[in-house]
Amino acid sequence: MLADFDRKRFNSLWSIKNVMALKRATIFVSGNVQMVNFRGFVKKLADSLEIKGYADNLPDGRVQIVCEGEEKGIEELINSIKNKAPSLSKVEDLQTEYGDYAGEFVDFERRGEDVPKKATLDDLLKVMISFDNKAEKMVRVLGGIKDNTEKILDHTSHIPRIVENTSLIPAMREDIAEMKSHTSIIPAMREDTHAIRTDTKEIATKLWEKYEELSREIAQMKITLARIETKVFS
Repeated sequence: MLADFDRKRFNSLWSIKNVMALKRATIFVSGNVQMVNFRGFVKKLADSLEIKGYADNLPDGRVQIVCEGEEKGIEELINSIKNKAPSLSKVEDLQTEYGDYAGEFVDFERRGEDVPKKATLDDLLKVMISFDNKAEKMVRVLGGIKDNTEKILDHTSHIPRIVENTSLIPAMREDIAEMKSHTSIIPAMREDTHAIRTDTKEIATKLWEKYEELSREIAQMKITLARIETKVFS
């Protein structure tokens, strides 16, 4: 009898402790956090921490996160948002308001006009339009990286010629003998420069291939979107 009483008392205290550890938080995230898969990142993170609630885009450009779960899990969620956000996003500010746990949610979900609640053709059309916009943004980003890579290649292409043509400068002929004793590292520098140019060209080629692949996918997506629009609104 005494053992049963102690066991029940222990279970009761354990339940009270768990309830006390549960919290509700409303989080406002500012910065470049829309159209960059930020809500998807938050959902994946929340699911791994067994946190319930939702993430939604606000009209002012912020993302609102309302969540419930263990206080430790919510703190880990906030730290990950600050330090491990997707590469295309940028968290500039994060505000958190804590409240009492209400047990309102059964899972964590993404919310917004681009996230349909019913699988209708109209909802599918909105999702595809949103995805099309995101893909266009990705293509622009990759295009910018490609342009910057080509600029780097243009600048580095002059380095070997500068090294080879220093002997042609008349004003420096008298100093060449002394300079040669201090330029033993030039061959190694030229090899490193050649390696950098080779690696950069490979990166540029891969980026260009990805750019063309995305462009083809977007073109096909627009054709599919046009067909769906014709079926929905005809």
